[in-house]
Amino acid sequence: MAIPIEMPKLSDTMEEGVLSAWLVDEGEEVSAGDVLAQVETDKATMDLEAFDEGVLLKQVIGEGDAVPIGELIAVIGEAGEDISDLVDDAGGDGAAEPEADPDADADPDADAEDASAEPEVEPEPAPEPSGDGQLSERTPEPVPAGTDAEGRRIKASPLARRIAQEHDVELAQVDGSGPEGRIVRRDVETHVEKQEAAPEPTPEPEPAPEPEPTTEPEPAPQPEPSVPEAPSYAMPDEEAAYESEGITQMRETIARRLAESKYSAPHYYLTVDIDVERAIEVREDLNELAEEQGRAKISFNDFITKACALSLHDHPYVNAAYRPDEGEIHKHNRVHIGIAVAIDEGLITPVIRDADRKGLSELARETRALADRARDRDLEPEEFEGATFTTSNLGMFGIEEFTAIINPPNSAILAIGEIRDTPVVEDGEVVPGKRMKVTLSCDHRVVDGAKGAHFLDTVKSYLEEPMNLLL
Repeated sequence: MAIPIEMPKLSDTMEEGVLSAWLVDEGEEVSAGDVLAQVETDKATMDLEAFDEGVLLKQVIGEGDAVPIGELIAVIGEAGEDISDLVDDAGGDGAAEPEADPDADADPDADAEDASAEPEVEPEPAPEPSGDGQLSERTPEPVPAGTDAEGRRIKASPLARRIAQEHDVELAQVDGSGPEGRIVRRDVETHVEKQEAAPEPTPEPEPAPEPEPTTEPEPAPQPEPSVPEAPSYAMPDEEAAYESEGITQMRETIARRLAESKYSAPHYYLTVDIDVERAIEVREDLNELAEEQGRAKISFNDFITKACALSLHDHPYVNAAYRPDEGEIHKHNRVHIGIAVAIDEGLITPVIRDADRKGLSELARETRALADRARDRDLEPEEFEGATFTTSNLGMFGIEEFTAIINPPNSAILAIGEIRDTPVVEDGEVVPGKRMKVTLSCDHRVVDGAKGAHFLDTVKSYLEEPMNLLL
C-alpha cells in the first residue's frame, strides 16, 4: 500500500518548509529511519526521515520548492504500484503535461471552435549536432549541481550551497567538516578565502617590437591651448537605485512573531546598573583553573545565564507565559533559558535546558556548542524550542544599553550591555570602576513593575557577589 510523505511540522513557529535537497532518488529502496531529504525551516535545516520501508515511488516536489505543512512531498510503496490517485488528490505531480498522441481520435464533444481550429504544425526535428563547438553524441553530459563527478549527491547545508553559488564554487572541491562530511558555511568560506589568497599568475611580457630605421625627425606640432572641462556629477546610467533581496523564511517568521509580540504584549522596561568588578576577578580565577584542567573557558555571559537561572526560582512570574487562548498564566516549574544568537539570516535562540542545575563550566561548554550549531543552521527542534526566559547580549558590539522585544510566549527578556570603565564613588572618593547596564523588558499582563524590579535586584546581587553562583 502506498504511503504518503507530507511536509512535517519541524518547529513551533513553522508554517511551511523548503525542500533543500533530496538524498534518495526515485526508485531507490528505503528503510525506516533512512533520511529521505533535508528540509529548511524558519529555524534550521533538518533531516526528513522515513517511518516505513519500501521504494521511493515519487518525488512530488523538487529541490528549492516551498510547501505548507501537511502537503504531499513524496510517496513510498511497492515497486510498480499505481499511485496516480494519491498524487492526483494532492493536486498533481508537478510534472509536465504529456504530449498529445497525434494518432488519437478527436474528442466528439469538443467545441466547434476547437474543431475548426487549424491543426498544429508538427515541429521539425532538431538538426544533428556538429562537431564544431556544438554538443555531439560523444559530448559528456554536464554533472548536476550538488553532485560529484560520479553522480553521488554532495551533503551540504542550504546556507553553504547559497554561499558556494554566490562565489561560483564547486561543492565537489570543498572539504566538509560537518557530520558525515557534510559541508557547512565555514567550509565554503575557508575555501573562498584560500582562493582569494592564492596569487594570480603573472602574464609573460610581450616581446618589444624591433626598432624601425630612423629618419630625419619631423618638428613636433605645437599643442593648442585647451580649456579644462567642468566636472560631471551625474550618476552612471547603469547604477541601480537599490538592491533587492528576497525575504527568507527566518526573516519572515521573525517579523511576524516580534510584531505580534510588540503590539499584543504591553511592554515596559526596567534598567539597572551593576558593579561587575568582583565578577571579573572571579571569572579570571576560574578561567586559570579551567585552562589547567583543559575545560572550556567561562564567559561573562555564562555568569549572567547562571544568575538569571537562579533568580527565576524566586520570581516565578518572570518565568511564566501568558496564554490568552486558555485564559491562564503558566508558571513554569523548570528553567530553560534561550540565548539569542545572531546568524546571517537573522536571529535564533538555542535553549539551555535546566540552566539552574548546571555549573558554570557546563553552561560555557553547552552554550558554545549550541551557538556554533545555530550559525550552521544545524540545530534540532528540541534545541531551540521551549525557552521560558530569554537573554540578548549586544555588549560585545560596544552597545551600552538597549531594549529587546519579548520572545513569545515568554513574559520577559533581559538585554545586556557592554562592561564599561567608569568613575564611581566609594567611601566618599572617586575611583575607577567596572559597570554594566542590563534592561528587563516585561509583559505587563504577567509581570508587574514591582515583580520585575525585585527580579532585577536578585540578578544584581548574584553578579555583585558572584561566589554565590558557585554554591
